[in-house]
Amino acid sequence: MPVDQFPSTHATWIDAQLTIIDGADGSQASRALSAREALRQHLWERYHAPLRAYVHGGSLRRAGEPDDLVAGYFADRVTTPDFLPAWRRSNMPLRRWMMNGMGFYARGVVRDRMRDRLRPFTDLTGSAAPSSDSSSTGAEEALLPADERTSEAAFEHAWAIAVLDAAHTQAHAELSKEDRLDEYDVFRRRVIEGEGYDTIGPSVGMSAQQCAGATRLVSQRMAAALREVLRAEGVRESEMDRTVQEVQRAVEATGGSR
Repeated sequence: MPVDQFPSTHATWIDAQLTIIDGADGSQASRALSAREALRQHLWERYHAPLRAYVHGGSLRRAGEPDDLVAGYFADRVTTPDFLPAWRRSNMPLRRWMMNGMGFYARGVVRDRMRDRLRPFTDLTGSAAPSSDSSSTGAEEALLPADERTSEAAFEHAWAIAVLDAAHTQAHAELSKEDRLDEYDVFRRRVIEGEGYDTIGPSVGMSAQQCAGATRLVSQRMAAALREVLRAEGVRESEMDRTVQEVQRAVEATGGSR
């Protein structure tokens, strides 16, 4: 199905790549391969840091080194053909799908580790000793719940920073193409550094009113870019305002620190 047959609320970049993969025949194998790699690279760049924060911030860190667990999750789960189509069918936000999948993967790592430890105690038929299963289950359950809220908050904060960084990069590139980096500099000095228009204006040859206009312009560009980034994440228009607010809350919850 051509990409342009998607309704506008679903015509995201991810959908476009999935359409390429689904519609590719033998003669288009290289195009499908490129789409798969683009999806993998996008998910890695966007979610490596949030997933690492998720593992490191809670009891899942007992499952192993965060970087190793995230790499294993991508290799074992994220790159499988049905991972993203299953997400689409779920109607779940992509970040929740990624986070939940990481949790399931880490649990599986612990479960496999416990099975390996119990293997010497299996009987000659290969079945586990009666008490082994309950011991394994108890160990797995003990791994999870205590720090769940802390780890989810760490994930949400890292994800919010990732999408804001992507939006900032996009807006900055657009302003650069339009030769409007002077306005961006005013915005940066005012909003990020907290400098007053009385000192910014003379240094860039603008009045205080012009500086205020430049700040509004760039703020609007940043807000629009954030929505584009979230749209590319698969966020539907009906969910956009709520998701933007969630990004803001996730950053503010830690005082905007990185």
